[in-house]
Amino acid sequence: MSPKVAIRDIRREELTLAAMKCIASKGYHAVTLDDVTREAGLSKGIAAYYFKNREDLLVSVIRRMRDDVVELTGRIWGLPWEGNETEDFYRDLRKYYASEDIDPRSVIRNGIRTLFSWVDESPHVLKVILEFWCQLPRNPVIGELNEAVKRHLQRTSSIILDEGMKRGVFRKRDPNLAATTLLSAITGLALAQIVYKREFDNRKLEKALEDLIFGYLVG
Repeated sequence: MSPKVAIRDIRREELTLAAMKCIASKGYHAVTLDDVTREAGLSKGIAAYYFKNREDLLVSVIRRMRDDVVELTGRIWGLPWEGNETEDFYRDLRKYYASEDIDPRSVIRNGIRTLFSWVDESPHVLKVILEFWCQLPRNPVIGELNEAVKRHLQRTSSIILDEGMKRGVFRKRDPNLAATTLLSAITGLALAQIVYKREFDNRKLEKALEDLIFGYLVG
């Protein structure tokens, strides 16, 4: 990689991360390129050098968010490799979770803890996600990428739940419906973190979410 390419990639990453913070604080529609360059600590107008326009920058943010959510999914489910959404990946994932060495209950418990840690580390990301959800009916780029993320989350979740059902760890039910229910609980947590602004102790919320999920999966 040439120094020029490396600098370009670094600057684009800096501007993308700065744009995420600006969206979290000002809202999707209010953010300007000047806001982003100020947040990044770069000279005025430099964003226009690396991005064609504001929309180009926001697409970069959307793609970064997609990659972050896919990476987070891997951390939550304890995946030993990076998911690339191919059929081979999902086939290998099913084999991995079918192993008797993998306890689906421990995977979910560890996943809940990982999720809470991520929320603490990246509070502004939740606000950005909420901003993007509000744009779904009007922005086809956001809608398309959201569908890709949703499919990945749904499929990875349903695989681990299905394997847990086959082994008698979880109650038998439609794995896709169970995955949707699980993801809805997790999404609700994310929204609660924004709405209630840490009104409750995280450990108590973590335990409550765990009880809710296992009450559904096992009860």
